[in-house]
Amino acid sequence: MKRQDIQPIYKRANKNRKLFFRWSLVFLIVLVIVGGGYTIYHFHREQLLKQYPVRGVSVSQTDGYIDFEQLKNDDYKFVYLKASQGSVYTDDSFSNNFQRSQGSQLPIGVYHVFSFSSSPASQFRNFVRQVGYDTGSLPIGIDVQPYGTYNKDTLNYKRVSKNLKLFISKLRNYYQRPVVIWTDKSIISGMDIQTNDNQQLWLNDGKLGKPNSDATFIFVDPNAAVKMDNQTAFLNESVFNGNESKWHRYLNQILSR
Repeated sequence: MKRQDIQPIYKRANKNRKLFFRWSLVFLIVLVIVGGGYTIYHFHREQLLKQYPVRGVSVSQTDGYIDFEQLKNDDYKFVYLKASQGSVYTDDSFSNNFQRSQGSQLPIGVYHVFSFSSSPASQFRNFVRQVGYDTGSLPIGIDVQPYGTYNKDTLNYKRVSKNLKLFISKLRNYYQRPVVIWTDKSIISGMDIQTNDNQQLWLNDGKLGKPNSDATFIFVDPNAAVKMDNQTAFLNESVFNGNESKWHRYLNQILSR
């Protein structure tokens, strides 16, 4: 082969090498930026979380076996157990979780997932059938979250607000216990949910380090890693909106009712 026939091959190979190194350098720079950004975000979040030393988790049958002693050893201070949903569904692990949780001496709460399509009366009956008087020591939780075709734009806020108030009224009359509504700020605004000693808030989209004066709890992480029998469970993590002294005062107020 003549030399002039070989030259273009070398030129193309050299060009490809330059392109490879150029794109490798770009990829490396992007990787460093992303990695550095994540590290900064993680550090910043950990610093914010230090302002909320009282952490807790909410669990359901999808989380598998829960070791409550392990949760306590991991410095979690409260647990909410899913009990029921709508007018028919009940959590298969509720009874077992509740019984085993009692030995841990952790403050326990139970919660119901509110349905926008079921009547307040039928949801109340479903909750009572499932829970009985195993309501724990914390306020009864009511999870009011958009789902399916129900979102902040399609919800009939007036009708849902009326049904939620009826459901809460039935719970309050039957159990004589406060409730805590776990929901988004848009739902709170749309339904004009008010707070008082008997009706508290659990913000689903509260910002750490920002004023959340009306919130009792703030949801912070849908995938908090917790070791369970040499396996890792990813649980919904929330924090109490206050320091440990405020937490103890809060518990004393709840338990004294």
